[in-house]
Amino acid sequence: MGDLILTDEEIEWLLSEPKRVTTPAARWKEQRGSRQRNFSVESEDGANQFSLFLRQNQRLKNGFSCGLLYHHPDGEKITLSRYNGSDHSHYNPLDGSRFDFSCHIHRATERYMVAGRKAEHFALSTHRYVDLDGAVSAIIADCNISGLKLCSSANEDDNKPVDDKQMSLGLE
Repeated sequence: MGDLILTDEEIEWLLSEPKRVTTPAARWKEQRGSRQRNFSVESEDGANQFSLFLRQNQRLKNGFSCGLLYHHPDGEKITLSRYNGSDHSHYNPLDGSRFDFSCHIHRATERYMVAGRKAEHFALSTHRYVDLDGAVSAIIADCNISGLKLCSSANEDDNKPVDDKQMSLGLE
């Protein structure tokens, strides 16, 4: 972890500014028991660079994560937001709150950065999604990301868009 500390206002601005995926055809890769997919993302004005990552544990259906990393001009990367599955408990040490085995959303906070913790350690439980497809839909909406065609499993390789009701990232 570096010395960079973002204010809560800077974090909120980075999360809310319009962003576009620049590598929509990124492919799934298998690594250490999980499927992984990484997209390059940039602000619409090109001033800020990000990465959108997707991870799915191959043994645990509810073991998944997707997140948005900010690439600071000094080279440091900060996870601004991360949407996790329900395969583990989470504890917020600065306020003592805990929840067990529920999906949860991590957000970078100035408070955790100042305390020397991971920027995105703080998290809140959510019922907005139950799988990686739902988590990706939520992060795209919450972080103002466009340019990613969500595809059905059958069409994943040719990257054809499908109806929202059939939305999938080809995880099955």
